[in-house]
Amino acid sequence: MAAHRKIDWSSAMRDIRNDRSAPAAPGFLAARSLEIAHLDRLAREVAAVPFAVLGSYDRSAIMKAAVASARAQKAKGSKTSWSQLVGFALKTIWRHAKAQRALAMN
Repeated sequence: MAAHRKIDWSSAMRDIRNDRSAPAAPGFLAARSLEIAHLDRLAREVAAVPFAVLGSYDRSAIMKAAVASARAQKAKGSKTSWSQLVGFALKTIWRHAKAQRALAMN
């Protein structure tokens, strides 16, 4: 006795296609790396602005540089809280600002 099976190939192929895992979103890694590169460039550009002008500090430039630095760190995957990232960035930027002012005064 021969057993005959009928297979509906259209539905079988559709099931096989549906069982495959969906590929990752195209360009996700490229988009993420471009975003990180953009934030790094922005942080460097903001940090290039003089923080001490004519003996006084440019607080707006200091805050912009700190936020840009914190954003870049967050984009790189830092698990640190936002307030800690900004606090660390502000300490670093103020250190640079004081060094710039000291150089300008001499």
